[in-house]
Amino acid sequence: EKGMVFLLGKSGSGKSTLLNVCGGLDNPTYGEIIVKGRSSKAFSQSDFDSYRNTFIGFIFQEYNILNEFTVEDNIALALELQGKPKNKQAINALLHEVDLVGYAKRKPNTLSGGQKQRIAIARALVKSPEIIMADEPTGALDSATGKQVFDTLKKLSETKLVIVVSHDRDFAEQYGDRIIELKDGRIISDVSKTQEVAEVISSNVTSVGETLCIKSGANLTEQDFTNIKNFLKKSNGNVIISSGEKDVKSFKAVARITDDGEKEVFKKTKEKESKYYSPSESKFIRSRLPARHAMKIGVSGLKTKPFRLFFTILLCTISFILFSVASTMMLYDKDSTLKQSLKDSTYDLLILNKQYTVTTNNYDNNELSYSYDGTRETKFTKVEFDELKNSFGSATFYAASIQTSITNTKTDVNSEYYSSTVTNATYLPEDNALRNNFEGTYPKNDDEIALTSYTVDSLMTAGLYDPESSEQIRYNLSEVNDIIGKKIVFNGFYYTVTGVYNSEPIDSKFDALKEGSNDWNLYNSFNELLASGIYRVAFFNQKNADSLLTVNSNYDGDDFTYYGSYMHYFYNESGSTTYFNSIDAKKVAPIYYFKDTVNTIGENDVVVPLRHIIDAIPYTLQQMIDNETDETVRNNLQSELDSFYQDDYSVDPYIPSLQNSLTWFLNDYDLGYGAMNQYTDSEKQALFKRLSDFITTNNLSFTYKVYFDTAGETHTRLLNVIGVSTCPYESWNPLVYVSNQVKDTFKVLSEEHYKNQNSWYSETVTNYVEPKDAIYGTVYIPFDNSDSSVEKVFNLVSKVNEDDSFVYLNNPIMIGITSVDGMISSLYKVFLILGIVLACFSALLLSNFITVSISYKKKEIGILRAVGARSIDVFKIFFSESMVIATICVFISVIGGFVVCHLLNNSVAQLLSGISVFVYGPISIALLIGLALLTTIMATFLPVHNAAKKKPVDSIRAL
Repeated sequence: EKGMVFLLGKSGSGKSTLLNVCGGLDNPTYGEIIVKGRSSKAFSQSDFDSYRNTFIGFIFQEYNILNEFTVEDNIALALELQGKPKNKQAINALLHEVDLVGYAKRKPNTLSGGQKQRIAIARALVKSPEIIMADEPTGALDSATGKQVFDTLKKLSETKLVIVVSHDRDFAEQYGDRIIELKDGRIISDVSKTQEVAEVISSNVTSVGETLCIKSGANLTEQDFTNIKNFLKKSNGNVIISSGEKDVKSFKAVARITDDGEKEVFKKTKEKESKYYSPSESKFIRSRLPARHAMKIGVSGLKTKPFRLFFTILLCTISFILFSVASTMMLYDKDSTLKQSLKDSTYDLLILNKQYTVTTNNYDNNELSYSYDGTRETKFTKVEFDELKNSFGSATFYAASIQTSITNTKTDVNSEYYSSTVTNATYLPEDNALRNNFEGTYPKNDDEIALTSYTVDSLMTAGLYDPESSEQIRYNLSEVNDIIGKKIVFNGFYYTVTGVYNSEPIDSKFDALKEGSNDWNLYNSFNELLASGIYRVAFFNQKNADSLLTVNSNYDGDDFTYYGSYMHYFYNESGSTTYFNSIDAKKVAPIYYFKDTVNTIGENDVVVPLRHIIDAIPYTLQQMIDNETDETVRNNLQSELDSFYQDDYSVDPYIPSLQNSLTWFLNDYDLGYGAMNQYTDSEKQALFKRLSDFITTNNLSFTYKVYFDTAGETHTRLLNVIGVSTCPYESWNPLVYVSNQVKDTFKVLSEEHYKNQNSWYSETVTNYVEPKDAIYGTVYIPFDNSDSSVEKVFNLVSKVNEDDSFVYLNNPIMIGITSVDGMISSLYKVFLILGIVLACFSALLLSNFITVSISYKKKEIGILRAVGARSIDVFKIFFSESMVIATICVFISVIGGFVVCHLLNNSVAQLLSGISVFVYGPISIALLIGLALLTTIMATFLPVHNAAKKKPVDSIRAL
């Protein structure tokens, strides 16, 4: 348990192997090492590491101290591996003991070899090991310094076991308490130092071994001389007799004879009785390398191969950036994309529409085959509009959704760029800032209109002529503002243009469409652009704009054309196919009743298009004439029929015959352009009063005979015509209004008919019922792409109401997101695989770097393993090194990811309707950090695991 044991022998004799086995740096081929009662047979590599950490302090020939650490930190390392704090007081005491006071903050490269070795000794001592193992501790030192080292070790051996491997027998015999000599892996000698007591020959002469000691030559007796003579005769070799005090003192030192005459001699070591230990005495301390030391050692390795480090960081960063971009696809989220796209946009206004979902069920042989969901357009109520205005501010305004062209153009424009179609009609309140964008004045009167600069540009290209000129004189429009004061025909009415709204400039990339380009993607992008701004809007005073909400808004599609079959009507035995709609459906034109006492549609009543009445009156009168026997009555009827056809300017120069008045009112193009806005409300009432009086005076009555065939059975119903509805384009899409009872009856018949006649049919299902006051087709809201504004828009358009209705953002962003959704879903696996490949590539790059780094850090690994560090501590070092690299890569990659995603968003915005597909946010960054951590662990674990599988002695030998 104490003393100084030397292992002697020639090179290759096995002395270092014996030391390594005893120190747990190597494993015996067979047999066992018993450490305080614990057998090494059951030791794992971690147990051996902990054994060294607990009981062993190593001192090497090459010092093996860490150059990155100060003297103080080198010594403290052994202490901290045991989980103990850095005890500066104990360290300073050790430095005093090894004569290095004041060297605590010095770096090893400023010290001499002897000083370095004494630091190694202090490191071995600081954790109070029970055994100090020194392998050739003076091999690299001069003799004087070597003596100092052995003096220190000898002092330590008074309380600890010191095992020294050495070639120097003199030092061994001088300092050693036991010498074990090996040859060819076997012990050939095991001797221990003992004190041989001197044999007293006389009071003045003693002998010890082959040495004769004389206290005083002057006091020798004759008997002493006889004894000396007999002693000398026993020797066949040289004998030196000296009386010099200095020589005698030196000889005693060499011969290791004390002043008492005793001599140190080595005799065969006697086996001692084994001591038994309790488990607590042999408890191991598992090492715990502090993170700061792991980081310091790890970072130091980055200096060894700067070019390899540079290219590793470069390639890993590229991989991480590519992974970041791929992750935006893996993590694609419609909501996040919408938010980011809105934030990146430059829109000042956003257009809102309202839709509802419809489920279409397809049946085959009356069994459900498949279903799919779709959407249909609906409108906002006044309450909903007011809520939007409260949320987004007073700059919010509404528009009537229309599809009406300006018709007094000279020629058709053969281009996908220009269009005279107006899609929205609106009124801008006086306090709306958009009024500042007008040239000219905003419309005030009923016959005034303002157009956008885009629409005017289209009209200039097509050629606009004066609608009041029979010769169709073309207006001279050299500039956009030249249209101010000119008349146009819009929706069947004459209007004077009072102002031009300056639309946002259109990107020159769309100029190819002016020349007739058939680039479909470019055309779609252009139409999305027009839909996203104020390009095809007409501006009116509030009265006209509000009337367009209810009178000329788009037909809602709720017609009586179920499953592809039509209802048929006959007016007085002559008729045609038409659409039916219930009176509760949205009106697309005003209704005028023939009798003042009637203001609603009864169960057996019908309101028909004015066009039908214009056609039915002469037919009905002619029938009455043909069937009338009374000559006077017949003549009167014929006179009425003639008056219906003939102009009667004597009554009113502005109101011709009833037939012509009605036809002009409807804007029949065969008779020239009408001008409905030339009729005031009172004049319209007067016109229909003339019609009512004409019908009443002549006792005209009109009936609709409606029928539907189902399963060979004809269902008919006679309905009384009680009024007319008006619309400029009724000749294109006439509407007949019936009661709900009639509509529901024929709807059921229609469904039964189709199910009976067809093996395949479909039906639509929805929870939505459009409110009667839903009139606002389009709502414009101000937008400033701030976080709050983006959040409000997102919350609005992401909400689906209980009745399946929702607000739809009519914007290229939303259109693009819808199209991209499917694309991303189909490519998800591709991006996932790409992400995995990039992660593996990054791990391989780091792993290669760490493998090389390990080869350059064999010395540090060997030192740490010898001091008592476990594999996990070695892992910490190289994990720290990898983490430094990964952190640098992540930092650069986060910035690079933002830049690349921004550039990609800008590049593909033209193709993807301006949406920001590559949303690089916190989740992508977190995923990148997770990837870096995973690749760091993978890159570190494999090479460190392989290195850790090696026995510590292999690392030591690499030193």
